[in-house]
Order: sequence, then structure tokens, then C-alpha cells
Amino acid sequence: MKKIDTLIQILYKIYLLLKDHPNLLLPSPQLMAEEEQMTRQEVKDYLKISESTYKRKVKDGTLKPIKMPGGDRFYKHELLGAFQESHRRGRT
Repeated sequence: MKKIDTLIQILYKIYLLLKDHPNLLLPSPQLMAEEEQMTRQEVKDYLKISESTYKRKVKDGTLKPIKMPGGDRFYKHELLGAFQESHRRGRT
């Protein structure tokens, strides 16, 4: 029981830390500025999805592109959930 009590205490401390500083889990603006943006085609290749699947995911909000004059752009860190779903379904 001692190990479980220690684990609960640690998790509670993490909870308190994140409650007081919610942006600790967000990437820093400096890191985001350095991260390369991905094009629509790069995203489809990365996730191994078709054009129709891409459009459906944008429509239902699974993918949230940054609208730019040259087309949709994405940051790779924002695709993590979609990549995990694609991987779960055996596409990667």
C-alpha cells in the first residue's frame, strides 16, 4: 500500500502544478515558430489518408488547418491525435 500512496501523492502534486500553470503542457511560442509547417499534401502523406478522408476530417474538426493564402498549413505537433488514430487503424 505504501507504493500506491506515494504514487497518489505524486499525481496529486502534478495535478496541483498543472492547475496553477495550465500552459506547461503547451509548446512554447519560440518552439512553434521554429517548427516547420506542413502542407495539405504532406499531411495526407504523413497520415496516409486520401483526399476525401482529409476533407471529412477537416469538416468534422479532427484536423484543424491554418488557412493561408497558399493553402492549408499544419504544425506536426497538432497532428498527434490524428496520427495516433491512423496508426491504431493500421495505416502506418
